[in-house]
Amino acid sequence: QDTNKVVRHGMMQFLGPFIASFYPLEGEGYSQDDENGIMYMLGGKEAENSVGGLGVQFFPHANGMVSRLNPDNISAAVAKKTKAPTPRSELPIDSVEFLESHLPSFLEKCHNDAMSLFRILQHRIKHPVPAKDITAVKQSLMPSYVNLSSINTGDSNVDAEMRVYCAYSLPGIILLLGQSGWEDSLKACFFQLITGSSISAQSKGEAALVPLPVKRCLASSFHTVCNMLGPSITKTTLEEKANKLDLLTIFEVNFLGDADETVRLNVIRNLPSFLSLLSFSKRSNYLPVLYEIIKGDTMLASKRTNVLNPILLNWRQRDMIAQILPNLISLYRADQVRQYLWPIVKILLSDAVNIVRENVEWSIPILLRCYEVGNCSFGGEGDVLHASKFSTEACDEVFLFLKDTLLNNSSPRSAARSSAGAFSKRQSYCRILSAVALILRLNIGAKSANGDTRDDTDGNAPPQHPFYTLSSVEYTHLHQLLKKTLLPSALLMKEDKVTNVRLALAKCLRVMPLDIRDRGKVGVVLRTLEDEIQTWEGGGGQDMDSEVPTTKKIQMSGMSLAGSTSTNGDPKAVRVSGNIDMQGTTGNSMETSSKGSLTGDSRRNRASKQNDEDSSLASI
Repeated sequence: QDTNKVVRHGMMQFLGPFIASFYPLEGEGYSQDDENGIMYMLGGKEAENSVGGLGVQFFPHANGMVSRLNPDNISAAVAKKTKAPTPRSELPIDSVEFLESHLPSFLEKCHNDAMSLFRILQHRIKHPVPAKDITAVKQSLMPSYVNLSSINTGDSNVDAEMRVYCAYSLPGIILLLGQSGWEDSLKACFFQLITGSSISAQSKGEAALVPLPVKRCLASSFHTVCNMLGPSITKTTLEEKANKLDLLTIFEVNFLGDADETVRLNVIRNLPSFLSLLSFSKRSNYLPVLYEIIKGDTMLASKRTNVLNPILLNWRQRDMIAQILPNLISLYRADQVRQYLWPIVKILLSDAVNIVRENVEWSIPILLRCYEVGNCSFGGEGDVLHASKFSTEACDEVFLFLKDTLLNNSSPRSAARSSAGAFSKRQSYCRILSAVALILRLNIGAKSANGDTRDDTDGNAPPQHPFYTLSSVEYTHLHQLLKKTLLPSALLMKEDKVTNVRLALAKCLRVMPLDIRDRGKVGVVLRTLEDEIQTWEGGGGQDMDSEVPTTKKIQMSGMSLAGSTSTNGDPKAVRVSGNIDMQGTTGNSMETSSKGSLTGDSRRNRASKQNDEDSSLASI
C-alpha cells in the first residue's frame, strides 16, 4: 500500500515466496533434525550422490528466500548432495553399485525428481498447514498476489516482469493452499497467466499476448501443479471444454503446440509425470493426439533440413523425447506401444545426432519387456494364442529392425553408402545388448508374478524406476531374447577389424547375467578380448579398469577414443564437436586394427630410442 511505486514493485517480487514460506518445512517437532520434516526427507542419506530431485529449494520456490529463512539447513543438505561418488574402477564388478554406474544420468534424474515430488505430497498429507495460517494468507495476501497475473501499471515491461514473479511462485502457493485455494482464486490466476486474459474474456474469444518467460515457467511447473491437485483436476465441465479452458487442452495447445522450442522442451521433460495422473482410458485416448504432435512439424518432422530450421538447431528436442520414452512406454499396453511409440523409437534410432541415438537405446529393454506374453493379453476368446503370436511378431520386428539398421552393411551397395558410420552402428548394437543385460542384472531374483503398473493411478504409490520393476515372467522373457536372439549376432564381432567395436563388445559381455557371462562361448570370447586388451601398447583398455573374475585387474590408460561414440556407456562422454557427433563424420579415422596400432607404436618407440642415442653421442 506504499505510495512509492518502486517500493510496491519491489515487494511484489517477494510476495509469492513470502506466501509460500507459510508452509511448515519441519515436522511436528519443528526441529532441524526432525525425521518428519521436509528438509530431512529431501536432504537425508537417501539423497546422497543422487542426480536430480526437486531439493529443499522448492520451499518456497525462490532459492534466495529459502536460504534467508534457514541457511544452516540448506547448506547441510547441499553438502550431503555434493559428496563425491565412488569411482567405478573401485567398485566390485558384480556389485549393484557397479551395475548402476552404467545407467544413464537422465534415468536417475527423472526417477529422483518423481520421488522428491512424491515425498513432498506425502508430507503435505501427513502435516497439513494450520487453518489459521491459510485463513490469514487468503484474506490478507492472496488478493494482491492474484492481481499480479493481470496487473496493468502502464509499463508493459513491468507488467511482464510481475507476471513472471507470479508464475514462478505458483507451485509453492498451490502446495500451501491446496485444492480449496485452487478453486477459490488460483485457477483463475493460472488461466490468466497462460492465456493472457481472464476466463470470462477467454470464453468470448478475447486473448492477449503472453510473455515468453511466463509460458516457459508455467510449462516447467505444469506437471507439479497437476500432481499437487491430484487426478481429479483433469475432470472438466462441458462449458470449460467448449471454451478450451480445461487443463488437457491447455497442455496440448498452449504447451506442446507452442512455437517456442524451450516451452515444448520444458513440458516434454515431465510428460510421463503428467500422463501418469490420467486414468488409463483417458491416457489411451490421448495417445493418438500425442503421437501426431511428436511426429508433427514442430518436433520429429522438423529435423528435415531447411533454411528456417537447420538440423542442428532442434536436436535437443528429439533428445528429450528419447529420454522420456522408457517411462512413457511403461504407461501403455503392448499394442499401443507397437502402434504409436515403436515408430518414434525407430525414427530416433536412425537420427543423425549421436546423443539422440545413444539415449533412445535405453528404451529397447523396456520395449521388449512390454512385449512379454502376459503383457500382450487383452482379453477375449483365444487370447492366449493371440498374445503369444503378438509377442513373437513384435519381438521379431524389433530384432529385424536392429539387424537391418545396425548390422547389415555387408553388401557392396550398403557398404559404399554407409561405410564411414558402419562401425558406430555395430557399437550401438553392443550398447543395446548392454542395456538389456543391465535390466536383467538389476532384477536378479525377481519374484513378483506381474510387474505391470499401467493401471495404477493411486497417488499413494511411489513412482517406479523402469529398470527395477521386472516380474519373474518378464525376466525369463528378456533372458531368452538376449541369449537366443540378440547375443549370437554380437559374438560375431569378436574379430571385428575396428578396435572400438571389440572394446564395446567386451564392455557389453562384462555386464551379462552370470549364467551367460561365465559359461560357454561367451566366456571364451570375453577372455580372448581381455587378453587382447592387455597386449595393447599405449592403452586402449582404460574402460576395462575393473577386476573381472578369473582374470587379473587391467591397468591401462592413454589411448584416445576421440571420434568414437560414448565410452563407459555414458552419454556424457567425449564426442566430436561436443555432444553432436554426426553419423559418418569420423568413421575413416577409426577404422584401424589393433595390429596396426601396435606396429605404429613400435616404430615410434624405435625412433625415440634412436634419437636418444644420437643425443647422447652428440653430448659426448
